[in-house]
Amino acid sequence: MSKYVISGGNKLYGSVKAQSAKNALLPLISACIMIEGEVTFTNSSMLGDVSIMLSIIKSLGGNYTYSNGNLKVDCTNLYSSEMPCDLTRKIRASVFMLGPLLARFKNVVTYLPGGCQIGSRPIDMHLDGFKALGVKEFNDGDALILKSKKLRGTKIKLKYASVGVTENLIMCAVLSEGETVLLNSAKEPEIVCLVKFLRLFGAKIKGEGTSTIVIEGVKKLKSKNITFMPISDRIEVGTYILSVLGTGGEIEVENANFLHNVALIKKIYNNACKIILTNDKIYIKCVGIGKSLSYTRTAPYPKFPTDLQTPLCAYATTLNGTSYVEESVFDNRFMQLKELERMGAKISVNGNVSKIEGVNELVGTAVTALDLRGGASLIIAGLKASGQTVIDNAQIIERGYLDIEKKLSLLGADIKKV
Repeated sequence: MSKYVISGGNKLYGSVKAQSAKNALLPLISACIMIEGEVTFTNSSMLGDVSIMLSIIKSLGGNYTYSNGNLKVDCTNLYSSEMPCDLTRKIRASVFMLGPLLARFKNVVTYLPGGCQIGSRPIDMHLDGFKALGVKEFNDGDALILKSKKLRGTKIKLKYASVGVTENLIMCAVLSEGETVLLNSAKEPEIVCLVKFLRLFGAKIKGEGTSTIVIEGVKKLKSKNITFMPISDRIEVGTYILSVLGTGGEIEVENANFLHNVALIKKIYNNACKIILTNDKIYIKCVGIGKSLSYTRTAPYPKFPTDLQTPLCAYATTLNGTSYVEESVFDNRFMQLKELERMGAKISVNGNVSKIEGVNELVGTAVTALDLRGGASLIIAGLKASGQTVIDNAQIIERGYLDIEKKLSLLGADIKKV
């Protein structure tokens, strides 16, 4: 177990570079299952979830190496589609492997995935999509067995615009027979990134970034070695923006596509800060304490992201006035707010809406990270709190942020991992 120890009150100054998006890299690693050849992902971070995904790849017969931000994955000699129970249950993202494994082997043995306990996250939509493509489902004790004699394209309307389901069905449909049409698809940048990657190997996909995606199945993806840079992590970018807004100061976030963070930028624009946007940098300077936020509701992209909901709440705790935040994606994502209250935040929750009344200051104390993004909210709170904040269960934060304490230290924060 590790902890972050923060002495709050320091303003942040300088430049920080965003890592590649965890939520882009994980499905990209899964897509390698369908490719014969070595793929190099540049500017990659060996996050906790990435490490587990790569261990699953290795258990199936694939190989990988990592050095200086370059991740090389080779699934040419993959021989198994039976996913290891212990690793599969550690992370939610293991579900991304189901589509590619079905596409390559036509059968999979798996177990229910793990991940942050932020609410109900069943895989029913994934399974319903696979069944529509010709997959049959069997239960064998704790194991789930998926089999198909032939994958056939069809029209599938998603009940909810789920990112993971959209990505999984795209990967499965790439090697299906005929045309697959996904209706009510998610529009996230990570999906666009995945499609661009698959096209390099001959996948025929159009409509990414819209609610209708059409996949024309091919018999096999091209075998070749390529180098690919995933998109930057818009949630990490948002976390640094909210950190400097909380502490004050002036920073520049490099490798940041502002178009991916429009919902956040609109929310904070002109709120006691100056923002300058370029193609790959976001400059932000604080000029005082901001006013309370207008009503914020999380929703699928391009609306405000659920992954920035608790960090936004942490920022709102010391604004002038009362802010309201509604969580419409996950039903248990407010659980972290109790820890913010321990630091002096004035928060009340009614159903799926939190009411945050701004206070003059937060006070450092011992708190616990309950999920990945909730843990990030505690860092933001600790950076601006008076006194010392100790965040327990820090390893859960490292699932999505590589060396966050080192990056923040270079900006002037007094934070260390113990």
